[in-house]
Amino acid sequence: MNENKIESQTFTYPLLFRIIFRYGNIIITFMLIVYSLPLVVYLDEKKILIIPLIVTLLIIYFLNRHYLNLYKILPYKVEVDNDKITCSGFFLSKREIIIYYQDIESLSGGIFENKISGVMKVCDGNNGLCFGFYQRMINSSKLATIILSKVKRELYDEVLEKLIAKGKKD
Repeated sequence: MNENKIESQTFTYPLLFRIIFRYGNIIITFMLIVYSLPLVVYLDEKKILIIPLIVTLLIIYFLNRHYLNLYKILPYKVEVDNDKITCSGFFLSKREIIIYYQDIESLSGGIFENKISGVMKVCDGNNGLCFGFYQRMINSSKLATIILSKVKRELYDEVLEKLIAKGKKD
């Protein structure tokens, strides 16, 4: 599938989504902690308050764990050209990863699995590198199309089978 020539293109997120993806967990965690304070204060009087407190603490834990995973794989700038994908702008990091189309071994999540939303993950099996992007990225469908047009034929067919199989279920 590598016969398609493309010009160099850059994909980024709108400002609102960059703020949400970078700092959303801080705001929500702060609000949940403020919500938990009265629960802790009145815990001696009403033991039943332990249930909402535990639920709130679990939400804080899973939310922050999800955001930590996003910080590792979600670049805010993706550049593509004929040979490779360059990802930069990771949270609190100046790292830049380069993935060559011929090294891509898996495409998962989001539209790669015929889902309406979710993180689309691209993994380079040779170097152990992965990056993800959401459909909220400007022209994310174009990025997904470029990636699909450049990967190995076997991987393209595998993704296509997932799309067809999901379509037949519905």
